[in-house]
This record gives sequence, structure tokens and C-alpha cells, in this order.
Amino acid sequence: CMRWRFSVPFLLATLMILPAIPAQGLQDENLVDESGSLLDVRIFSADCLNETSCEIYQPIHLLEYFSADWCEPCEQVSQQVNALNQTDAFVIQHHPSNQDLTFLAESKLRFDHAFRLLFYPSLVVDGNHLLTGTRQAMDLSSTLNNSTPNSSGLESMLVQNGTVSWNASEGHVIRIWYIEPTPHSSENRIHPHLARASWELNSSISSYNLTQFETARNGSFAVMLERPGIRTLTVSSDAPT
Repeated sequence: CMRWRFSVPFLLATLMILPAIPAQGLQDENLVDESGSLLDVRIFSADCLNETSCEIYQPIHLLEYFSADWCEPCEQVSQQVNALNQTDAFVIQHHPSNQDLTFLAESKLRFDHAFRLLFYPSLVVDGNHLLTGTRQAMDLSSTLNNSTPNSSGLESMLVQNGTVSWNASEGHVIRIWYIEPTPHSSENRIHPHLARASWELNSSISSYNLTQFETARNGSFAVMLERPGIRTLTVSSDAPT
């Protein structure tokens, strides 16, 4: 490795700069915008696109997991996330890093602008609670148990003949994520819930045809009803990041 020699004035200047980083090391607090929120979410299988009707369900919890294939701490968190009961907590794994072969631009926008996150791995529970790093991720089970999301707004959603339709209040956003089991780029394992595509629609549009996109039979869709804007997340662990 390379050795660096610093002068005392340089070190003092560096120490003066460090406090500018958010103390919790979680979100960029310099960005101020209208507050957004997750209002509701529904899940259905990609198989539904080939059927005349579809079974749609509302998960108890939604977990958005931000990671990268080059991120070594993410390996431990991935094992923990993949062991969750998927009936209780539906997982969307995001690859926001453009160093990944499976990079998704919409995931990066969510990481940078919607949630204003700074580090991998980061876990967002029910659109409100944040856990950053391997130590805080150990509190995932307690965070799920203590979260009681009050989701509503997509009760009238239907999927028929490859088209998803809804009846939601105007001024909101419908965000559709396509999730598919995907191989890790360098290891012999699978990401079971990796986001591979995303579409954002005005809630007043009321329907969208998904048959124009190529999907796998073991893929799934997550449809979110959201109030647009920057999220204010609550750190759900007292552990250091």
C-alpha cells in the first residue's frame, strides 16, 4: 500500500471538514424538499401477465435493500435479508452503484434523491425506518416487529390480461418495480429479489400494460402508491453505522 505523509496544518483542516458529514452518516441533510411517503404497496407474480386474472397481495412489510456486488459487508446483510419470511416482508434489492453489471438507474435515483442515502448496505423498512451497515442490520427483526405501517390506497388494483389498473387519488405517483432472481456478478450465488426495471406513472393515469416488457416466470412486480418528495427516514437502531 502507499504511505502518505501529512503536515499538521493539513490534518487540522481535515478535522475541521469532517463534522460537515452528517453525524449519523445516513442521509444528506443539506437537501431540503417537500416530504414524500409510501402510501401503499401491492405484489403480484410475473406469471399473472399470461393469465386472465391475477392474485394480488399486500405484504405486511416492505424492505428495500440497497447493496452492491463489490460491497463485502453486504454479503453478511444479504444472508440475513434472504432468510426473512417473504410472506411477512417483501424484499426489493437495489443495485444503485454503476460499478455493478446489474446497475439500475432508477435504483440510483431512489438511493441518491428519494432517500438521500450515503452508504452500502442500507435497509429501508416500510418507507420510514433506516438501518445502515452490518451492525445496525442486526436490528432488522426488531425494526420489523415494531413497525406498524398503515397502508391504503390501492385496494381497487387489478391485473387482467397483462394490464395493471388502479383507482387512486390524484397528485400521487404509481411506481412499478420488476424484481427477478439474478446471479451475483462474481460469486456463485443468486440475488433472489433484485430490481431489474422500474416505471413511474401519475396516479391519475389509472392503468399500464406490462406485456410489452420481457419478464421471467419467477419474477414479480411491486406496485407502490407514493406521495412524491424527499423522504425523512427514522434511524431504527442505536448501534453505530
